[in-house]
Amino acid sequence: MKKLDLGRTINTLANIGVIAGIIFLAVELNQNNELLELEARATYSEYRQNAWDRISSDPQLVDMFIKDRNGQTLTESEEFRLSAFWMGYLIRLEFEYLHFDDFFDRNQSIRRSFNAYPSFRKTWDGTTSGSRSAGKDNFSEEFVRHLEQHVKTSG
Repeated sequence: MKKLDLGRTINTLANIGVIAGIIFLAVELNQNNELLELEARATYSEYRQNAWDRISSDPQLVDMFIKDRNGQTLTESEEFRLSAFWMGYLIRLEFEYLHFDDFFDRNQSIRRSFNAYPSFRKTWDGTTSGSRSAGKDNFSEEFVRHLEQHVKTSG
């Protein structure tokens, strides 16, 4: 009987060890997921900061934005440069749209930019003479549909 009791005890301890291991693994996975989410949020914040940093550190870009916003004619070089800026912005927006839930909170901000800068609209529509590879046909159908529905509308 002692061998049977010893065997059961070892089996029970082994089962407890397996259960403890599974619990430990679940805790570790949860901590890892939280860390990954925090890292993704930091990257998201960095994406958003980079555009502002780029604008604030480039006086020529600022002048082009003001010229564009005021409806003044842009040179082909200026139009190309703004088109490149907007395409980079749109690429970041698509990434944010696909991977971050709070993208929808930004629709109003994006709409304001879309309405304020003719170069943004021309880049999105693919009608800019500065860049032949700009336009919404470079993006996923889902992202295009979202922007068309929630951003391009006036208001």
